Amino acid sequence: MKAGIQTRLLFTTTLVLGTCLALAGIILDRSFKASVVAGAEQQLRLVTYSLMGVVDYRSGRIALAADLPEPRLNQPESGLYASVLMRDSNRGWKSPSALTSDVPFPEYVLAMDPGEFRFTEDHGAEGPFYYLSYAVSWGAEDGAVLTFTVATETRAFERTVRNFQRNLWLGLSGVLVLFIAAQLLALRWGLRPLRQMAGEVQELEEGGRESLSDDYPPELKVLADNLDRFVEHERRSRTRYRNALDDLAHSLKTPLAVARNALDEANGEASELLREQLSRMESTVHHQLSRASVRGPVVVGASVELGVLIGRLARALRTAYVDRAVALTQEIDPELRVRGDEGDLMEIFGNVLENAFKYSRGQIVVSARRTPGGVAVTVDDDGPGIPEHLREEVLHRGIRADEVQQGQGIGLSVVADLVAAYGASLTIGESPLGGARIEIELR
Repeated sequence: MKAGIQTRLLFTTTLVLGTCLALAGIILDRSFKASVVAGAEQQLRLVTYSLMGVVDYRSGRIALAADLPEPRLNQPESGLYASVLMRDSNRGWKSPSALTSDVPFPEYVLAMDPGEFRFTEDHGAEGPFYYLSYAVSWGAEDGAVLTFTVATETRAFERTVRNFQRNLWLGLSGVLVLFIAAQLLALRWGLRPLRQMAGEVQELEEGGRESLSDDYPPELKVLADNLDRFVEHERRSRTRYRNALDDLAHSLKTPLAVARNALDEANGEASELLREQLSRMESTVHHQLSRASVRGPVVVGASVELGVLIGRLARALRTAYVDRAVALTQEIDPELRVRGDEGDLMEIFGNVLENAFKYSRGQIVVSARRTPGGVAVTVDDDGPGIPEHLREEVLHRGIRADEVQQGQGIGLSVVADLVAAYGASLTIGESPLGGARIEIELR
C-alpha cells in the first residue's frame, strides 16, 4: 500500500530534522566535553602556578609553606593532589591530601624537559585522574630541575558532562517532538483543500452534488475548474448520445412495422423468406442499439442498491411468468450497493433472471457477496443447465443452448457486452440446484 502525501512529507521532514539534530547533538556533546577537559587543564595550570609561588628550594631540599594557596591540597582525599619531584633524586614533596591516599603519580615526569607541559588522563586502579606535569629548571646553583605534578579526580567533570548530555538529548528530543507536532498540524492545514476536493469528487460520483466548490486556493483552482468542465461535458455527451439513440430506435420502428404489415398481406414463399430476414433485421437492430446504449462505468452517478434492483426485477418476472410458479430466494445484504448506471444493471440482471425464469423448474436463488475487487452476484436455478461445450458459445449473438423456448439468442450476448464494458467478469457454471449458475463480478 502506497503512503499518502502527508505521511511521505512527515516522514521525510522528520528523518531530515532528526538526522540534523542528532549530528548537532553529537557535535555539541563533543565540544562540551572538550571544553570541560580544557577547563580541567586550566584549573590544574593555575594550581601549578600557585605551588611554584610558595616553593622554597635550598641546598637540594624542597620545602613549601604549611598554608598552601589551594585549600583542598591540605584536606585528605579531597580529590586534588600535588607533588614536586627533583630530577636525579629520590627527594620530593607531596601535598597533605596525597599523603593519606594511594594516588599514583606518573613516572614519565622525571624524563620531561624543562619548560614542558604535559596533560594526561589515566584510568588506573585507583580511579580516573587528570594529570598536569610541568618541568622547571629552578635556576639554583646546582641546576636542579623540579617537576610539578597536579592530579584531580575526573568524577566531578564526568558528572558535569553527563548532566549536560542528559539535558542536551532531552532538549533535542523535545524540539523534535514539538516540530513533528507542528509539522503535522501544518500538513493537515496545507492538505485540507486536497481532502476537501477528494470528498467533493466522491459526492459527485455518488450524485450528491452537481459541481465542485469555488473556494479552492489558486494552486487547485485550475484543477477544480477543469474537473467541473469535464463532468459537465461528460453529462451533456451522455445525454445527447442517449437521446440520439432513442431517436434512431423510434425512427426504425415505423419502417420495420410497415414492412412487416405489408408482408403479412402478401402470400408465398418469397414473403416467408422476407419475413425471416425482417425478423433477423429487427433482432440485429435491437442488439446493436443495446450495445451502443451501454453507458459502462460512469464517472458521475449514484450507486444502486442491489437488493432493491433485484427485487424489482423479480416482481416483474413473476408477473410475466405467473404460470410457471417459480420461487425466487434472495440472499443479498440490504446495505450492499454497486456502482453503475441503473439501466445497465437492469439490463444485465434482467436478462440473466429472465433466462432463469424460462428454464427453471421452480427454484431460483440470487446471492451476492463482497470480493476484494468488488461485488460478486450469483444466480442459481434448478433447470436443465447449460452444457459445458456451449458455455462459451451462448455468449455470442444468435447462439442458443436450445431451440424450444422462443427468442433470438441475444440475451446473454447483451449481458456479455455490458459486463465487458464495465471491466467485469461473467462465468457460467453448474449450480448446486442442478441447473445453471451465472456469476457476475462487478468491480
